[in-house]
Amino acid sequence: MRSTLDGGDLTHGDGLELAGSTLWAVQNATDTITRWALSDDYTTATRTRHVTDESLGLPTTLVRRDNCTLVVSSQFDKGGPMGPGTPTTPFKVVAVDGI
Repeated sequence: MRSTLDGGDLTHGDGLELAGSTLWAVQNATDTITRWALSDDYTTATRTRHVTDESLGLPTTLVRRDNCTLVVSSQFDKGGPMGPGTPTTPFKVVAVDGI
């Protein structure tokens, strides 16, 4: 079976949440959250929304509650696999409305 993405890609995709025929994804290296509408047979996904903001801090996972997306900021660029330094603690969970 072959899948098709329309309107974007999932490069650097990390955390995913699926609810019915809607998929949300965080893309860590680009500080992006995307929302996708899936076809009835789940073989095609059309990007319906995306938000890119460096305040997401290399997001690694997400959870949806009502109309809010909660995103974990990994800080992988601060002492992790993507750069030197020391992470700021406590780690942040960023709330994004309307995605």
